[in-house]
Amino acid sequence: MKAVLCPLALAAAFVAAGCGTGSSTSPVTGGSGGGSHATLGSGGTTSGGSTAAGGVTSAGGGSSATAGTTGAGGRTGTGGSGSGMTGGSSGGTGGTSSTGDAGPAAGGATASGGMAAGGAGSGGSSTGGARTGGTTGGGGSTASGGTTGTGGSTSTVIGATPPMGWNSWNKFACDGLNETVVKKMADAFVTTGMKDAGYQYVNLDDCWMDGRDAASGKIKVNASKFPAGMAAVADYVHGKGLKIGLYSTPNTKTCTGLYGGYTGGVGSKDHETTDAQTYADWGIDYLKYDKCQGDLSRFAVMRDALRKTGRPIFYSINPGDQGPYCTPTSCSIDLVTIANMWRIEFDISANWDAVTRLIDKNKPEYIGAGPGHWNDPDMLEVGNGLNDTEGRAHFSMWAIMASPLITGNDLSAMSATTKEILTNKEVIAVDQDPLGKQGRVVATSSGNEVWSKEMSGTNTRAVALFNRGTGNASMTVKWSDIGLPAGPATVRDLWAAQDLGPFTDQYTASNVASHSVVMLKIVSGN
Repeated sequence: MKAVLCPLALAAAFVAAGCGTGSSTSPVTGGSGGGSHATLGSGGTTSGGSTAAGGVTSAGGGSSATAGTTGAGGRTGTGGSGSGMTGGSSGGTGGTSSTGDAGPAAGGATASGGMAAGGAGSGGSSTGGARTGGTTGGGGSTASGGTTGTGGSTSTVIGATPPMGWNSWNKFACDGLNETVVKKMADAFVTTGMKDAGYQYVNLDDCWMDGRDAASGKIKVNASKFPAGMAAVADYVHGKGLKIGLYSTPNTKTCTGLYGGYTGGVGSKDHETTDAQTYADWGIDYLKYDKCQGDLSRFAVMRDALRKTGRPIFYSINPGDQGPYCTPTSCSIDLVTIANMWRIEFDISANWDAVTRLIDKNKPEYIGAGPGHWNDPDMLEVGNGLNDTEGRAHFSMWAIMASPLITGNDLSAMSATTKEILTNKEVIAVDQDPLGKQGRVVATSSGNEVWSKEMSGTNTRAVALFNRGTGNASMTVKWSDIGLPAGPATVRDLWAAQDLGPFTDQYTASNVASHSVVMLKIVSGN
């Protein structure tokens, strides 16, 4: 959420977390291997992580010859045995192809081999079965990563790619949040094509709660806002084929409880186990956990509580208030092993300066990003006040940075252009690429920037020509700057949905408009 009466950063990121080292700390959902995630943490039960399918001891990635030895499955030798942030690596093969740098969702990224839900190998319990275990994104190959009956058909990693969804705060804040709005947004996911484009989370921010029950200590739902109760709202969202998220804090009060005078705004401090189980019982799929003057050490407490529920819940945290902000390069807690996603900077606003501020903050943080664990530069403001050119650039940059695509607008009242921006499947594919690399700046000229993101497929790159200036500019991307071999390569404009043809050694876009991005996909046949 945003700061209410003071400029504190409050929007929490999104879940997850795995375990830095795989084994018992495996993610919120079920050890690896598809097993019941509280067990072993590395392969789950015997069907989820034995030597042949999911790895035994070391964290989901598995130590034996399957599931990612010698760096197979993860990035630079992770994914395999070492650490467990992504789903127990993927059962039997965790990403064997391309050993050093291949296994996107399948063996984990840096420091990740077993963070997610249910590991690959076999379905195991309810957390590792069809719902989260499986082939794509982390299940490995057919033989051991998720054939029918052994892991399902979807990803085994919680947050194998950056989450896509909607959050209530930017548009509806505290007073506007209610059951009718949530159902209306869920309906709009379907009718606008957002669901078909990949969006799935319908997330409620602060002000859904109303204190605690005096006898049981359980958190209560605000009955005037949600008369049917939260479980019924979750059922409605799930009935649309979507997922639902809630908000809390590692403090006794939420941010509106602290700063906004919302008397019902109670946080989860000292109630983590009870609240986590309550969320699981309601059918919650995502938790946004906002620091709000809480203690950083409490983020791990909630992580552990979520894991114990046995339900795969994406865990997004905001480890900063007004600042300084924690990032993977500067934090006293290990963000990568605690959460699936973490906010890196103070709240976004619907203006260009806020967008560029967050982009600049995220530039050096690519080291922490990968399947199951993502940097979060906050929600999207597309459709909330930026002009259409800036909205398209904003969306492009979040995609190339492998950021969460969590919209903050009224989905039921989008303009045609806003809808077109948010549902561009080719740009979304850049964000959702299973390799999980965060893009970075590879060249600059007069303040303008060339960004490149390594993509799945041989010699494939996404490129953003980002004009930050006040006038039009001619911008060039050189193959040598983006790690492609010299010679011809095909270039496609993703916003124009047009193949521009083969070019040799470089491509120049003339008259790139101010505050805009030319988004390209470049593939070399060499």
